[in-house]
Amino acid sequence: MNAERTLSVWTRTALSLMIFGIAVDRFGLLLRHERWVHLGKPFLPNPLSTLGGVVLVALGVLMVLTCGFRYLAYARDWGRVHTWPKRHAPWLAFSFAMAVAAFGIVLLVVLLVFTD
Repeated sequence: MNAERTLSVWTRTALSLMIFGIAVDRFGLLLRHERWVHLGKPFLPNPLSTLGGVVLVALGVLMVLTCGFRYLAYARDWGRVHTWPKRHAPWLAFSFAMAVAAFGIVLLVVLLVFTD
């Protein structure tokens, strides 16, 4: 059960990185405005904030994929020696980690395709 708790902590950390990456990307518009905004001149996104956001989301995806597969390997080894309780298997926690990874991949696509 400690392995599941560790996986949930790493998944939470990966989600935090992904959300922070979105914030860095989307609030990068605030970094490129002039002191006196001219009417009709659109704000341009800062390419460094977009790159930083994409890197943070990619790190979150890598983190949750790595931890999910490590958890699954540990759970399989534990299951060879011990018996699992009824209606309990490592697949639920692993599936949730992979769902978070899929969410992060979708976020990467959104950040890269739908840039302003």
